[in-house]
Amino acid sequence: MKTSFASLAALLWLASFSRAHMEMKNPPPFRSKFNKFTTSADYDMTSPLNGGGNNFPCKGYHKLLGTAQGKRVAEWVPGQSYNMTITGGTPHNGGSCQASVSFDKGSTWKAIHSYIGHCPVMGDSSYQFTLPSDTPAGDMLFAWTWFNQLGNREMYMNCAAITVKGGGKKRRGASNPISSRPNMFVANVGNGCGTSEGRDLLFPNPGPDGQQGDGKQQSGNGGGSTTGGSSSTQRGGQQQHAASTSTSTSTSTSKSNGGPPLATGGVKPNPSGGGYCSAARSGAGRNKPLLGI
Repeated sequence: MKTSFASLAALLWLASFSRAHMEMKNPPPFRSKFNKFTTSADYDMTSPLNGGGNNFPCKGYHKLLGTAQGKRVAEWVPGQSYNMTITGGTPHNGGSCQASVSFDKGSTWKAIHSYIGHCPVMGDSSYQFTLPSDTPAGDMLFAWTWFNQLGNREMYMNCAAITVKGGGKKRRGASNPISSRPNMFVANVGNGCGTSEGRDLLFPNPGPDGQQGDGKQQSGNGGGSTTGGSSSTQRGGQQQHAASTSTSTSTSTSKSNGGPPLATGGVKPNPSGGGYCSAARSGAGRNKPLLGI
């Protein structure tokens, strides 16, 4: 059977399109084509983190901080609102995202905003968040993470270098302190936790700043999640509320290769289903789902 040139071109286009996935455009990440300081662009920036977790966090590019390619791309002020822009052609029916920050060069992360459902969408999409009013001045890493609804079980992560300026208005009660924010949700990267396909991940603790979309929700636990928390937002004239169930997944020391935190014991089954953690990873002795799927 002969294949026409047009058919071959279409197949090649579809193949390249299927690899397009999504990436953070603004603030421009390390080694991104959108970053003016990039001298060796990663043209596979849209790919997920390795399943084994050996390039967590930031695909390993957080190590560029302080180098010519790792210069800060933005200056932010505590208490102010900012936007991150996600772009790409394969949103995998959306999913759930988080905006997180690190003050120790990527060793630990705090989620400052959770977007549950319909994140991201086709093309360019913008997501607003507020930098907590007690954010310390100095160098900071900012990260976008994404758990896709359809397709392989993966974790996507892009990181950018930010300088936090002092002198922001620290109004009493203006925002919840950094210390009270949940740790970044981590799964699908060899830390013993995962997500299931076909549902938007419902973060076990979305934190005080969270938004829920219209999609089906799934519960999940991942290394770095914390107990409790809820979020609510107005969407389509109808208020939706996402309350996390009482879970107790804590962060143990990182893997020896510098990978993500392993899940620890104490995770309770969640009847609403979704994510899971491996009992062997959590020290219980054998693999089994700890959250219903």
